[in-house]
Amino acid sequence: MDKLKSLMIFLRSAQAGSFSEAARQLGIAPSAVSRAVLRLEDELGVRLLQRTTRSLTLTEDGSRFYERCQQILNDLEEAELEVKQSQSTPIGPLRLDLSFTFGKLHIAPALLQFAAQYPQLKLNVSFNDRLIDLIEEGIDATVRIGLSSDSSLSMHHLATARYITCASPQYLAQYGTPTVPTELLQHRCVNFIFPQTRQEPIWKFEQDGKAIDLAVDSYLRFDNSEVILEAVMQGAGVVQLPKFIAAKAIARGDLQAVLQAYAPQIGLPIAVLYPQRRYLSARVRVFVEFMRALTTALKQVDVVD
Repeated sequence: MDKLKSLMIFLRSAQAGSFSEAARQLGIAPSAVSRAVLRLEDELGVRLLQRTTRSLTLTEDGSRFYERCQQILNDLEEAELEVKQSQSTPIGPLRLDLSFTFGKLHIAPALLQFAAQYPQLKLNVSFNDRLIDLIEEGIDATVRIGLSSDSSLSMHHLATARYITCASPQYLAQYGTPTVPTELLQHRCVNFIFPQTRQEPIWKFEQDGKAIDLAVDSYLRFDNSEVILEAVMQGAGVVQLPKFIAAKAIARGDLQAVLQAYAPQIGLPIAVLYPQRRYLSARVRVFVEFMRALTTALKQVDVVD
């Protein structure tokens, strides 16, 4: 147990970047932390951490040892989970990172019910669309729209977000309803602009199984889909959005779908992603089940497919 404790102290020191911060997090004296790391270095015969007056950094040997120690502790955690899995109750902190618009519109309203169902969970939820390192940022699970190229994550597919083209009834009354995609080139189009690249997406359609890509000449561009939705509902023009953004406005009659005969069959996957583990924690498991039930309900009201 002393060796395991030393490994944990070494890992926390490397993560915190200082003995004093590691001591604060572990609730022990800084001198106990530095002695444990020094004892570990003496036993191994190598320097693990490079000390300066301001911070700690891993040496080359320390970096390799850190990775192996992290795997050992992960394996220990998984072994404990394996034993407790069948009788465990979801308890403790659950850190979630949700796709901003989908999370705000459709997940957040249901989280109170989820929290009431599992009162021993402590939810910590962030909303954004940036790519994050789940392990580095301590995130238990994330919900994302689109494909992930991170092979270190497990992915549970939930649904598909389809694109829909729409405009307000007053806009269509004034400017007419497009009947083929190319007519959009004569319409006032509103488009999304990706914050990272400042590029606009190409609008997607389909005819007789053949994909049609159209670069519209948009006169309004926003990097926030909720701002776009509000502008289009006020008559700004025609927009193509994921259906989950426009579905409620269409159901209310604030927007009207157009070019349905050319609706693309392709879409973006909606999925829960979480760090790979042989044994899934009860906290993440119940969140995946919650998301599965939620997206099933959204499919029934034609928000996602």
